[in-house]
Amino acid sequence: MSIVIRTGTAFLLFLGALLCPAQQHSFMQFSTKDGLAQSQVRAIAQDAHGYLWFGTLGGASRFDGSEYVNYALADGLPDPQVSTMTLDHRGALILASGNALAVWDGKALHTEELPATSTGTRILGLASDQHGRLFIGTDGDGVFVRDSSGIKPLVGYPLDTAANVRSLLLLKDGHLLIGLRNGLLLWENDRFRAIPVGNEELKSVSALAEGPDGSWWVGTVLDGLYCIHPNGQQDEYDEENGLLRNNVRSLLMDDRGRLWIGTKFGINLLENGRMRVFTIHQGLPNDNIWCSFQDDEGNLWFGTDGAGALKYAGDRFVTYTVKDGLCSNLIMAVVADTHGDLWLGTYDNGICRMDGMAMVNTLDGLPNNTVWCGLLDRSGDLWFGTSAGLVRLTNGVVQRIPQLAPFVGQPVLSLNEGPDGTIWSGMREGLVGLAEDGTVTHHPAGPDGPGRSVRNMQRDRNGDLWMATDQGLVRYDGTTFRHWTKTDGLSDNTVHSLLLDDRDRLWIGTANGISCLMDDSLRALRLAGDFGSNYIDLLISDPSGRIWAGTNNGLYAFDPDSLIQDPQTAEHIKLNHGLRSLEFNLNAAFSEGERLYFGSAAGLVFHDGKRNSKGREHPSPTTRITGLRSFLQPTDWSSRSSGTDANGLPIHLSLDHRRNHLTFDYLGISLTDPENVWYRYKLVGFDQDWLPPTKARFASYSNLGHGAYTFEVISSTRNGVWSQPASFQFEITPPFWLRWWFFVLGAILLVGSAFGVQRYRATLRARTERTRQLMLRSRMLQLEQQALNANMNRHFVFNALNSIQYHINKQDRATASRYLGSFAKLIRKNLDASQNDTTTLAEELERLELYLTLEHMRFKDKFEYRITVEPGVDLSHARLPAMMLQPYVENSIWHGILPMDGRGTVDIRVRGIGPNKVEVRIEDDGIGMERSLEAKAAASGDHISRGIEITKGRADVLRKLELTDIRITGPEERLDPTSKKPMGTQVTILLPVADGWERPEQSLQNAPGSFTFGVDTPPEK
Repeated sequence: MSIVIRTGTAFLLFLGALLCPAQQHSFMQFSTKDGLAQSQVRAIAQDAHGYLWFGTLGGASRFDGSEYVNYALADGLPDPQVSTMTLDHRGALILASGNALAVWDGKALHTEELPATSTGTRILGLASDQHGRLFIGTDGDGVFVRDSSGIKPLVGYPLDTAANVRSLLLLKDGHLLIGLRNGLLLWENDRFRAIPVGNEELKSVSALAEGPDGSWWVGTVLDGLYCIHPNGQQDEYDEENGLLRNNVRSLLMDDRGRLWIGTKFGINLLENGRMRVFTIHQGLPNDNIWCSFQDDEGNLWFGTDGAGALKYAGDRFVTYTVKDGLCSNLIMAVVADTHGDLWLGTYDNGICRMDGMAMVNTLDGLPNNTVWCGLLDRSGDLWFGTSAGLVRLTNGVVQRIPQLAPFVGQPVLSLNEGPDGTIWSGMREGLVGLAEDGTVTHHPAGPDGPGRSVRNMQRDRNGDLWMATDQGLVRYDGTTFRHWTKTDGLSDNTVHSLLLDDRDRLWIGTANGISCLMDDSLRALRLAGDFGSNYIDLLISDPSGRIWAGTNNGLYAFDPDSLIQDPQTAEHIKLNHGLRSLEFNLNAAFSEGERLYFGSAAGLVFHDGKRNSKGREHPSPTTRITGLRSFLQPTDWSSRSSGTDANGLPIHLSLDHRRNHLTFDYLGISLTDPENVWYRYKLVGFDQDWLPPTKARFASYSNLGHGAYTFEVISSTRNGVWSQPASFQFEITPPFWLRWWFFVLGAILLVGSAFGVQRYRATLRARTERTRQLMLRSRMLQLEQQALNANMNRHFVFNALNSIQYHINKQDRATASRYLGSFAKLIRKNLDASQNDTTTLAEELERLELYLTLEHMRFKDKFEYRITVEPGVDLSHARLPAMMLQPYVENSIWHGILPMDGRGTVDIRVRGIGPNKVEVRIEDDGIGMERSLEAKAAASGDHISRGIEITKGRADVLRKLELTDIRITGPEERLDPTSKKPMGTQVTILLPVADGWERPEQSLQNAPGSFTFGVDTPPEK
């Protein structure tokens, strides 16, 4: 290329840069006061987790968009000076720290030294390929390569002529471009080739970049910038054709194909052949640029030599200030004339045209330099309201307006042209209309008027005039004024701005929120929770119908329908989006198609909607779980896990049931909009669904039960796109009382306890039963003794012996012998019966017959007796207690027959009842029960009555002992079946046969030896 061609091209680029109107771009500065390790930033990189790293001369800083974590020598950095950084094929971050490498594996830094053959020169370049090789460029030892076998010199490298490497660039085709202090070298197919740059003089290459078309961009230390095209053609850029400085420190080709050139005097941007500059005059906080980087979200970062790091907010919003030719930074009104030129009304310096070619102030006839509003009328004249009245400009010249009374010395806050050409002025104290013929209509402020401080006016399709006032919203239909206030649903009575959308809904900006009037109904909305965001200064819409609201806390842009459904859908535009101030001026907005202008406290903000309709679509944040705490305290989990993962979280964490208060720390990394990162989380196993969005970066759970859990968290910015969930699994072991072995042990103990209790209760019952039986048996023995005594009472023995003596005295030896034999036999049988619990019915009847024989011998003239046994009845198998029948027979004789005047009969009948029962019935034909009881009450002696009582008691005891079931009925009155007259007495005894006795082997006199009071002892021998 000839010098003439290069010079011509350079001149055109430089001229284009000069003719381009200057703008103030927004750069956010991050310095040591924000947490940066050191202010001289030499390298910027982003790791696999989304963190942004800054390499400085005083250590490395890791940035998550909000906070910094710094690393120095004590943290594993081999040298505090970090000159360059890159990612290897595994995603590990490699830092060039002095003459060694520091490898960040996600948890800690690990040092890797250069081979011993290295002379200790600093590493200035790093490049990694997809084959796992890392190329290391040093300033004195050439190029090394790091692979799976370690670090070693690059084979074939010409160390003698290319020892001083300043930069490395891995090309898209896999070849390596090496920038040297003395030229440019290309490594391809294991061979090295020198690449000429510019003229034959060797250049000191400081920076390299590759364009979308495969061109190479080469920045030099003293000779400017070169572009080497794929065909070998070269272009040169230097200070003469727009480059800020021939000393190029950094090159960055962004994702839009734009080349960013960092120099000591600022930044050059080469886009579509046009060279732009960014210096302190275009908003750059510091122009001593050293390095540059574009993150995964598209944000551009620049490292400075002494002012920290800078983030470019982009050109979606740019600001014009006095540095760019404006007459003031405080723009209060923007209006376009018929030629399309913008006229600006300012707060402190009158009126000026935006191109700086015209300016109007009090020296030119302006009533006051404070301008509140502007208007282009149908004739093409410009009207402005000032703090001292109304002014009219024709072709930029102030036209004198008669000093009309309502305007004299009064501020004009808003303007609107009526259908008939009347200019309506919103005043501090009402509304004034100025007709084309000079007629003035004045509506003073008052209850029936427009109110005070009419700040904005809008006219609807019906021609009605809507006004924003200090007394709320007012509509003027040409005749009357109607008011809407807070009592009608308005957000606040102080109304600042109005806007009619394409659906005839009226949007009302107030000092405490935004309201929408639709179908004569008000809907109050809040854009955010803070006061500044709801202090609405201006409202304007773009051609797409999107509404823009300027507040004291930035800009809000929203779709009207979406905002009504959910106020959180509004996009919040702040400093990191390109604004230089968050405060906007009252109704200072103008729409020129897609081009929007906003007056702010820092100048005139410009937004080109056609170029940036919605800004860059940013991905959802990178979400990570960064930590786990127990009871809000940092905890060492090594004893309860099998290690840690790349995020430093414990693997296979198993917690004791008492460690059930956990706090999860998490982070959504958004370098674009870190202040608007929202989170949703849930604990699977505890929560049913995602919890509501929150900005908190931690979540706490307490009193968790045992079980397996998975904590999940997602994040999003206001674009509504949620990230993939980050998750962490753990378990809380059950307490020992809920483990399987405890249940088994508990079951064993329960069964054992139940068995023991049952055994104890059975023993206790047995003991109680034995005691009861002993007591009953004791009672039985007592009753038997009493029965024996009753059967052998002294009267009977005395009378029997007297009768025997009587017969002896009469020398009636046969009778005396028979009587004596019967008496002796009866006595013997009674004594024998007392030795056993029971006897057979046969023996009992035999003993009873002996008794009756004796009594009949004594009272032979008083009664007869019969003992009748039904044939077939086995008397030997029917058992009953001994001496049981005699008391009833004796009762019949003594109380039934003997009291009679005549002779009586005792009838004893035995018959079978079924297969297992025998009935013994004792009847007499004596005086009966009633007369017997009467006689008994009048006489003494009760031995017979005691015998019957004893007999019944013995039967009751036997039933309680469950030995047998003897049922006794009577004695009872025996009635004639026909006349129902007493015929004597009767008693019925029902006896079981044979197996009716439950335990016949036991006797009352010889009970089992185990029947003791709590102590088992062997029976006595």
